[in-house]
Amino acid sequence: MISQAAEKSRPFKSKKKRLTYEDYARLTPPDSGNYELLDGQIMHMPSPTPLHQDIAGELYSDMKSFAKSKQLGIVYTAPLDTLFDKFNTFQPGVLFISKERLSIIGEKKIESAPDLVLEILSGGNTRKEMLHKKHTYEVFGVQEYWLIDLKKETVTQYLLKDGEFESHRFSFDDEIASEAMPGYKVCLRKMIA
Repeated sequence: MISQAAEKSRPFKSKKKRLTYEDYARLTPPDSGNYELLDGQIMHMPSPTPLHQDIAGELYSDMKSFAKSKQLGIVYTAPLDTLFDKFNTFQPGVLFISKERLSIIGEKKIESAPDLVLEILSGGNTRKEMLHKKHTYEVFGVQEYWLIDLKKETVTQYLLKDGEFESHRFSFDDEIASEAMPGYKVCLRKMIA
């Protein structure tokens, strides 16, 4: 039998459970896009700012129209669960799936890595979270990833080359051309002016 003094001096060991997509689907409200599953942990995301929503909405509308007119594939906007593995389900701001890969669109979620992902940084995003997402996008084969920083007015475009991301940085004044959505070009400054 362990004495009370010995019991008190014993370090507490937490057994933090690594949650799966099934846990995430069961534990989060079905009508809320304010959650993601990040490396087995459910993360609450704060509501986006009006500028975030303006840019996400404009990019979604512009990209959707372009993809539809060129019959390239389908563009979606958050909230929409995008499953990478059983421990990682994200809600990218905007995503594109090429017509050759439409089979990854499930009844309730995207079942695999999209071709193109756009994320817009919000005040609640941490460096650790964004590094994990970048690594996940790279490992699971997202062909192109844009990280939009509203404060710095920059877009970092990551292109998958030989299994690794190659980065290119643009200002909001520059025109950015997509590789995953051939022919699509945009200047964010003109879009939000």
